[in-house]
Amino acid sequence: MDRSTNKGRAEQATSPGGAASPRDGMPARLDAPVRLLVGPANFAGQGSRWARALENRATNTKATSFAFFKGVLDYPVDYGVPARTYRRNPRWRLNFYNHVVRNYTHVLLEAARPVFGPLHGPDGSFEIPHLLTKGLHVALIAHGSDVRIPSRHVETEPWSPFPDLEDETVELLERNATRAAELFTSYPGQVYVSTPDLLDYVPHAAWCPVIVDVDAWRSDAPVLEHEKPVVAHAPSKSAMKGSELIDPIMERLAERGLITYRRVEGIDPADMPAVYRDADIVLDQFRIGSYGVAACEAMAAGRVVIGHIAQHVRDRVAADTGLDLPIVDATPDTIEQVVLDLIADPERARAVAARGPAFVEKVHDGRWSAEALASFVEQPAPVPVDWKPSWIRPKVVMMAGNDIVSDARVLKYAQTVANWDLDVTCIGIPGRRLRGVRQFGKVQVMCPPIPSKVLLTGWRRRLTIVKANLRPWFSTEAEYLLAYSRWQYASRELRAERGRDRRDHERNESGRVRRSLLGRLQRAVRWRTLRLHRAVLQARAYFVRRPQRDVDLTDLGIGKRRARLLALHRRLPTGRWRRVMPEVMDQELTLGPLLDRLLIEVIHVHDVFMLGIAARAAHRAALDGRKVKIIYDAHEYIPGVPVVAPRRVAAYSDLEREFIRDADRVITVSEPLARWLQRDHKLAALPDVVLNAPVEPPADAEVTGVRVLLGLSEDVPLLVYGGGVNRARGVGTVVEALPQLPDVHLAIVARANSVTAELLARAVELGVSDRVHLAPFVSAEVVPVYLRSASIGLSPLLHAPNHDIAVTNKFCEYIAAGLPIITSDTPAQADLVNELDLGAVYPAGDVDGLARAISAVLADRDRIAKRIADDADLLHRFSWSAQAEVIRSVYTEVMGELPNAAWTPAATVVHKLIPGPPEPPETRWHAFRKARAEKLASDGA
Repeated sequence: MDRSTNKGRAEQATSPGGAASPRDGMPARLDAPVRLLVGPANFAGQGSRWARALENRATNTKATSFAFFKGVLDYPVDYGVPARTYRRNPRWRLNFYNHVVRNYTHVLLEAARPVFGPLHGPDGSFEIPHLLTKGLHVALIAHGSDVRIPSRHVETEPWSPFPDLEDETVELLERNATRAAELFTSYPGQVYVSTPDLLDYVPHAAWCPVIVDVDAWRSDAPVLEHEKPVVAHAPSKSAMKGSELIDPIMERLAERGLITYRRVEGIDPADMPAVYRDADIVLDQFRIGSYGVAACEAMAAGRVVIGHIAQHVRDRVAADTGLDLPIVDATPDTIEQVVLDLIADPERARAVAARGPAFVEKVHDGRWSAEALASFVEQPAPVPVDWKPSWIRPKVVMMAGNDIVSDARVLKYAQTVANWDLDVTCIGIPGRRLRGVRQFGKVQVMCPPIPSKVLLTGWRRRLTIVKANLRPWFSTEAEYLLAYSRWQYASRELRAERGRDRRDHERNESGRVRRSLLGRLQRAVRWRTLRLHRAVLQARAYFVRRPQRDVDLTDLGIGKRRARLLALHRRLPTGRWRRVMPEVMDQELTLGPLLDRLLIEVIHVHDVFMLGIAARAAHRAALDGRKVKIIYDAHEYIPGVPVVAPRRVAAYSDLEREFIRDADRVITVSEPLARWLQRDHKLAALPDVVLNAPVEPPADAEVTGVRVLLGLSEDVPLLVYGGGVNRARGVGTVVEALPQLPDVHLAIVARANSVTAELLARAVELGVSDRVHLAPFVSAEVVPVYLRSASIGLSPLLHAPNHDIAVTNKFCEYIAAGLPIITSDTPAQADLVNELDLGAVYPAGDVDGLARAISAVLADRDRIAKRIADDADLLHRFSWSAQAEVIRSVYTEVMGELPNAAWTPAATVVHKLIPGPPEPPETRWHAFRKARAEKLASDGA
């Protein structure tokens, strides 16, 4: 191939040792109408050679070859990065993707590998839709094992290497090659293969032959004129080449003095021409049934090449090129005799060797390959911009302002939607339980680090520094103790000086040393200054050291003053979310680009925190010509959220008000809340209601019931409260009622916190501590089984806006557990208890009323429990399966059509919220090995 026109490009090529790149770390920008990127494999340097060949053929085309360097058998490329950068540097991956879509018009994807590392998915098929939507033309080229399916190869090739490889290795090859072959055969654009045998797996592909530099390999050294013939074998992968089969044979010939055998492996590619020039015979491969770069290099050097070529491959080469393939055929069974015959007939051997350079010059010098690739750059096949492989399913992203694994509602949604053969990714904020990326069954969960950019810049940062320096009081006890320790040291130092005077006097009474008047005055001033300093420190520490007032257990964190503050902030700029919550902008800067890369069809936002980020992603997608639908799931009535500071609640309300109308559908947790949302935001349609119902427990779940866990017998009345505990939840009312309920026990299923500590302390004061138990949480999917042994389920909520409209998780869990329910008169739950005869209702916060309700329900417990257990419609209504039916109808309206899997009987059933990774499907190779083992066993018998 004439490389003179590409001398400048060749000098710019990145060597494995590294080369200069532009300042932005990206490849140089090309100046041509057609700009082609070839990568990321560059096996045997072919990516670079195809790029140069095409530039020679198409004058309006310039190309960049790209690969990542592994440290072994790396070949020069125009642009390369270390493997660690390719696999583990997200900043580089995103920058390279942006560079490619902005600066290239065509991409030749090698070996189905991803050009941008794992940016979009595990293989190149996940990148194709992204490139197509950006207007780039994409073609595919296969190198070998990327599409050579082991289970098919063993059926046609007796010497196939795969039966002798490790099963795990072949299983991986089988799975990857099957996926790649399916990609190549289904892709409507140009598809190429580098060796003719691969047409068995990709029949409609075009052959783009491997390229060798004929001049670099040309040799004038005569063949078979050494004292002993030199036989060379230089496998890149010995297991695939059959080296273990031919090495012993060649070594025996060498021991007999018939040949000199040179076994070469791991040599630098630049040293290979010298190896071949000094050989008479080159052994290629004996297991695959085809030929590749090494055989072409040996033929270009004018050596006798021996290898195993399947007959149909020889016929295919002859038909396409009009030339017989000048490779002497041999198998491991015949190689010894073939070598001896060639040694015995050197003229025949020289004739075969002489045909090699001409064959390589016609087929493998780059002109043939460039002609094949020219159709791609000159007349690329039209590929629909929305094309994607069958295994890339419609993408649904669920977003929440937490670490996902702590939010059972999000997990239930995610596993349900994943059951419908939709591709579900949950995106959240790093938390205590999850950071980074995890796979739970079919659901991927991503909680990427959120660097503080907006939060720690601009006027906010400057104001924080000024306030910290000007604030006259201590904000924490630790600050006071630090300052007080300095005072202590100064005080002790002054006292020590007085001690020195006394000690000096005792040691030398005759020559007593007296301080000067000035020294005594200085000490007195220091002493009084220290006393004043201590008083100042105590004043500055007043707010952190003052005695705490007794806690009011009925304090809900909401009241008239709070309501006035909330109303004020909602009207003034002080309650705008951009001012109060700059961390949301930091999240947007990290999560926004992530959403842009995922080619999403639906973003399902849980709670208000991520609503703006999702809406902005949908807006940007519209500019790119894509439609992204938004489902907003309002878990709470934002203005009624207790405890949280009024200004922040106002900011949440501002965020919801700004973006809720961007949602295509709104879902919430109760019918009253649905009506309030429609009223407040003037929504065109009433939000759909999906209760916080429990999933169906796994059939194999082994759970110790709460009664057994607490060591209580069946005849002991056991009340149970399950869920989070704060003062507004009203659990204090239950503790206060226990003195009126002899022998009745209370199990609080909650995580310990300051409020549970207050409740246990109050139980001690009331003399009922032996009947109040703090029980541990269990996995959300087994809660009904865990609670089933209790007598009554309690929901003692005190009145607050969100409580009055809530149908809580625990309410549905009690029904699933078959427990009678006692609830306070919060309207949403009280109406259901009265309507459905589920138990009793009492006035919220009324201790006597609760005691009477408990006594009444205990007396009628068996009837109520049987009534619940016998009502299949009731159990279904408050189950997750019923909620999944609502979700399915919402998704059907939003997406237009769901996969068939969404309509199977199991489509609405979820058993585990955090399952392990899915088992890979059984491959044809597994079936082959199983059949082979059975045959061997029957033959042995």
